[in-house]
Amino acid sequence: MKAMSLRRCAIPLLVLALAGIAPASRAEAAWMWSPNTGWVGPSGAVKDTPHEQLAYAQSLFDQHDDKRAKVEFQKLLKHYKDSTEAPLAQYFLGRCEEAEGDGYAAFLAYRKTIQVYPSTAQFEEVLGRMYDLGNQFLGGKKRRVLGAALVPARDKAAEIFQAIVEDGPFTQYGELGQYKLGITYLSLGEYEQAVSAFEQLIDRYPKSPLVDDARFQLAQASLRGTFRPGYDQHPTDQALGELETFVQEYPSSELSPEALERLKVLQEQRAEHEFGVAQFYERQHQSASARLYYQGIVEQYPQTSWAPKAAAQLQALPQ
Repeated sequence: MKAMSLRRCAIPLLVLALAGIAPASRAEAAWMWSPNTGWVGPSGAVKDTPHEQLAYAQSLFDQHDDKRAKVEFQKLLKHYKDSTEAPLAQYFLGRCEEAEGDGYAAFLAYRKTIQVYPSTAQFEEVLGRMYDLGNQFLGGKKRRVLGAALVPARDKAAEIFQAIVEDGPFTQYGELGQYKLGITYLSLGEYEQAVSAFEQLIDRYPKSPLVDDARFQLAQASLRGTFRPGYDQHPTDQALGELETFVQEYPSSELSPEALERLKVLQEQRAEHEFGVAQFYERQHQSASARLYYQGIVEQYPQTSWAPKAAAQLQALPQ
């Protein structure tokens, strides 16, 4: 019985030998090739070198087989994480996620590329792709969770632009990301964060062509929610200061006409507030304090509708 088994095993080996084909090794048997599919390996199998693994994964990506390509790039990062091919594999993971429509997953993959492999040749390109993804989320792109598209995720835009600012502050995308971070916070109604973002752009990139826009947007962020005169006037004062600086330093800017109009509105608002305070003191029979506020309106806000009213009240006050 044992001799019979040996003879049966010998027959296919003899056929292979006569055909000039050597028996496949265990490693070689893991991969199969055909003209239609190319090299295909079983789940978990990896090429003998990182170069071969990268080439195989890229071939799948080039064929727009993003799911399989992503698996093969992940295999490279698992088995050859310290190889020179690893940064490119991590970068292509982001490309695969982006091709599949998952912008947030793509961002995470791209950021990992420059954080784990900061010397990667794709550093600038990765920042550019992150910047584009941030703009998409800012524009209303919906984030996918478990394959489903949910509500627009502008908070993800803030996260992406913040990452760009942190990872590439000295690149062209650093100042762009800083500016868009402020714009994102404005769109989210987070005005304190917006003010901070624009102030940081002005401080960090004083020669940037975005500075004039940042000053205008800073004023916008400062004045939001401050149009009722009975409330704390500090935000209004900050907005006034920013707008005044803007129109003085950038008189030829295309934003100057709008800035001037908003400046007039804020001056009217501030003068109205001061007039109300003056009347309060007048009702309390504190003429000296009332006079101080009326005089301030005449001197500081002479172009407002409240200036002549304040002047008239000054004339009526007892000496």
